[in-house]
Amino acid sequence: MEQTFKEEAKGGSLICRIAGDGVCVVSCRAQEQRLEIPDRIRGLAVTEIGKKAFLGDKTLREAALPETVSQIGDWAFASCSRLEKIRIPRKEIRLGRGIFKGCTRLSQIFFAGEENRELSEMLSGLIAMAPVMLEAEYLLSPMEAGEEAWIARLDARLVTLLEKPDREGYSRQVLCGEEDLMASLELYLEERKKQKARLCYHRLLHDYGLSGELRERLSAYLRENTRGCGDAASWRVLLEEHGGEKEYYQIFADAGCITGENFQELLGDMGESFPEMKAWLIRYRTQSAASTDFFAGFSLD
Repeated sequence: MEQTFKEEAKGGSLICRIAGDGVCVVSCRAQEQRLEIPDRIRGLAVTEIGKKAFLGDKTLREAALPETVSQIGDWAFASCSRLEKIRIPRKEIRLGRGIFKGCTRLSQIFFAGEENRELSEMLSGLIAMAPVMLEAEYLLSPMEAGEEAWIARLDARLVTLLEKPDREGYSRQVLCGEEDLMASLELYLEERKKQKARLCYHRLLHDYGLSGELRERLSAYLRENTRGCGDAASWRVLLEEHGGEKEYYQIFADAGCITGENFQELLGDMGESFPEMKAWLIRYRTQSAASTDFFAGFSLD
């Protein structure tokens, strides 16, 4: 058995082993919400994050991997249910299977050593879509991310998921004995529509390289599933998951999801929650109505 040793890092304790000319992080116990793995341990470069090294960690929210890492093992960060942000090297890396499987809160993947910070910030949300929301690990490619061809593949995968019939997969869940997780077809369909709404919001929020055609298609899905239309999936996702985040309300409004018919229902759903956003909705509706009335006064006759 290879000898392992313990090493303290900023935010947690690492169990490591020597791997060739470098060090492999075998496992970790996060002690703080943010963990930073150093470039070197005992004079050797940290070159590998081992298989299941962070599996199921419930403390970790942010992680920073060093630029020296060249390999990340299978399920290295799987089921880290609170993980939101991670920094990885922008270079060729051997990536295992299911690295971020079950990391449902993962929203940003940054590149270490990226000189263009603005680009890194814009891409971080798109890259994070790949392994979790899009279930497309093949898009987790640091050297290709952001290129035109990569954007095209990401958006093609997004469209595929939007076009997938909502009922697809339900029978398989029942046959696999997962009916307790989604007790009825109605609940299953509701969740599928919410998943699609989440995809639309996320891509519109991170709109780097987004074509006008796809922007309208995503907006149309939100609009067709607002309060008073369909099953209101876009409104429920906004209110239940992003109730205090103005940027989501702006996307909702820009997509045409606020109408004269549903406005009072939207306010009623909010109740006493999120008073600042409720005030924003009222201002938006007032300004929108005023603008409409102003231009309605003009005539070409």
